[in-house]
Amino acid sequence: MCKIQIIGSRRIMEEVIELLHSLSVLHIDRTSEDVRRDMYYRLVSLQKDEVALRERAEKILQKIKDLILLLYRPSAPLIPPLEKGKGIHSMGGAEGFVISDICLEKFMSDFDVLEDKLRSLHKKRSELKDELSLIERYEMILKGLTPLIYEISGLKHIESTGIIIEKNRAEVIPLLEEEIHRITSGGYQIFKRELDDKNIGIVLTYQKDYDKEIMRLISEEGISEMILPMEYTNIPFFDALRLMLIKKEGIPHELSAIEKELELLSQRWYWEVYGLIGILEDLVNEFKALSYCLITNYTFFISGWVPEDYLPQLKDEIKNGFGESVVIRELEIREDEIEKVPVFIRNPKIIKPFEIFMNILPPPRYDSIDPTPFLAIFFPAFFGLIIGDSGYGLLLLIGSVYLLKVFREKPIIKDLMKVFFICSIYSVVFGFLFGDFFGINLERFGIHPILLDRGKAIKNFLILSIAIGVGHVFFGFMLSLINSIQWRRDREAIGKASSIVMLFAILLLVITLFGYISKEFLNVSVIIIAIALPVLLISEGLIGVIEFIKSIGNILSYARIMALGLASVMMALIANRLGEMSGNIVLGIIIAFIIHTLHIIIGVFSATIQSLRLHYVEFFSKFYRYGDRRYIPFRKIRGGVRLWRRL
Repeated sequence: MCKIQIIGSRRIMEEVIELLHSLSVLHIDRTSEDVRRDMYYRLVSLQKDEVALRERAEKILQKIKDLILLLYRPSAPLIPPLEKGKGIHSMGGAEGFVISDICLEKFMSDFDVLEDKLRSLHKKRSELKDELSLIERYEMILKGLTPLIYEISGLKHIESTGIIIEKNRAEVIPLLEEEIHRITSGGYQIFKRELDDKNIGIVLTYQKDYDKEIMRLISEEGISEMILPMEYTNIPFFDALRLMLIKKEGIPHELSAIEKELELLSQRWYWEVYGLIGILEDLVNEFKALSYCLITNYTFFISGWVPEDYLPQLKDEIKNGFGESVVIRELEIREDEIEKVPVFIRNPKIIKPFEIFMNILPPPRYDSIDPTPFLAIFFPAFFGLIIGDSGYGLLLLIGSVYLLKVFREKPIIKDLMKVFFICSIYSVVFGFLFGDFFGINLERFGIHPILLDRGKAIKNFLILSIAIGVGHVFFGFMLSLINSIQWRRDREAIGKASSIVMLFAILLLVITLFGYISKEFLNVSVIIIAIALPVLLISEGLIGVIEFIKSIGNILSYARIMALGLASVMMALIANRLGEMSGNIVLGIIIAFIIHTLHIIIGVFSATIQSLRLHYVEFFSKFYRYGDRRYIPFRKIRGGVRLWRRL
């Protein structure tokens, strides 16, 4: 990253800002305090008309950002988006659209009408969905009583009441019926239907003369009356049910009509609104860039940052556009500025998708190590070790390829599917090495595990997981040592080196105690620890020793690879075993399919979370140093439109 200052003639300041905007490589920075304190420089003051334009643009931008949320994104525009030299199509098709026209009140009139229409449609759709949801609660009652609804509704001498009784109080139903029989002298009818898992719906019909006594009985027994939606409260019960039946048939058609209208409006307006958002964002950004400039009576002054590879291009473009009228000075980055240098992360195509996991964290410090390549190496390997089944790996591979095509327009999901595609290959490979295929023991087909059988060789699997932890944490310490040397922190570098030596000595000690190598190495490892420990204590203090002890705990955390891998094997075996126990081939396949499906969903989630945890907590804690900010260039969102010109 290069720190630069751009100095030029004040009369061409707007043209320079416009060029910088279109080049999209300069991260504009506030000019340093020492320059701003110079009595000859002052901040740019916007003229009255420019302030009005900026405020109007910000207001409209917020309004149409809200508006676009009410529209669907069409697969292809009915009307092409704004292009260079083209106007807003909704403004009567006028070409040569001038951004200052947004100051006119009539500019937003079409958008105001559109917003009112969209909000009305969304509100109506929401109300219809709520009403349909309420009606569906009475589905069982409506289905069971449909013939009776049309027969009884409208009869003036018949009263009907709906009540709800919880299933755990079902014993009151016979008592209630007995009492109603007494009140009406047998002149009643009762209809019972299950509403859901907890409630029974009951509809009573009787002569209107008995209504007060029956309602008093229901109230005294603490029984809940069936509450119909608000608009049906003043309508006789069976008349209300009849209307609900009619509504239930009609609502889907109304919803379909609303969806069609929303789709047509989206086809007509989405890309125009989208294009206008870009133009206005560019305008607001140019005003923001202007506020970062310093000026004198004759010159302007802009500070910023440019990636080293882009600097020659920037110099050529400035020279070709303005000759000697503009000068670019490259400045030395001071020691106290290191942590504030914008971080520009650029990785090869195969590694770039893994940046999705790094974007969760603050960017790495400018002069430190970018951990994305290491994440791209180790994350799929840990994921594959945990899933470790060729069958699941193949399903994940097919699913990731399919979703990659479906969501190719959504960058985040696209990157995630690319990551899972790589992880699926590792899962297939480790499944082959472990001899696992949907939990089926392939030994019966003469295929034996090449590496180990996770279900039987639990001890070996645990040793493998811990060994991976040792290697991963050891590598983290090595990267930390490289950082310390690069930053010329000698004391810290000695501490990291002593931690590496101690880790090696403890590993040697453990291997010796378990009898894997000669006992002679026991004394060697103890001597190494005795020398390295004081060095660590002197160089990094007690904190360094505590951090080292934490690192031993970090290594033991890698046992989760074994635990989750073993759980994956057991779940697959359980799915197959339950399927076999059903005694029916079709039922067995269905049971196994359901359990395998749930297992792969949970397994992918667990493998992702735990693999990331091993990186974020155990690995990154050894060397990762956070930076202050990311590189965000002054970028033109919609290219090619001249936004404004100072008078």
